[in-house]
Amino acid sequence: MRVDNSRTITASALVVAAAAWPSALCAVTDAMTTPLAHALLSSRCGGAPQTLEFLGHCPACWSGASAFLIAAAFAAGAPTRRRVRAAA
Repeated sequence: MRVDNSRTITASALVVAAAAWPSALCAVTDAMTTPLAHALLSSRCGGAPQTLEFLGHCPACWSGASAFLIAAAFAAGAPTRRRVRAAA
């Protein structure tokens, strides 16, 4: 069985994106927070609690990571393109 290199690279890149998604989302969210909102969130000891947090991540983190993993599964299982010779 021949492995298509482009499918493997694409699926691997999507898995890496899924792993990086929670950190990237938190970094962008922190960067977009205004100074007043940031001060209000961190005014309590330990910061404000997140709602519906599972293993330290919010639903947006989990849904984004799962979307990348599903896309990786589709990319890995995509059929290969066959080259068809033009009839002369």
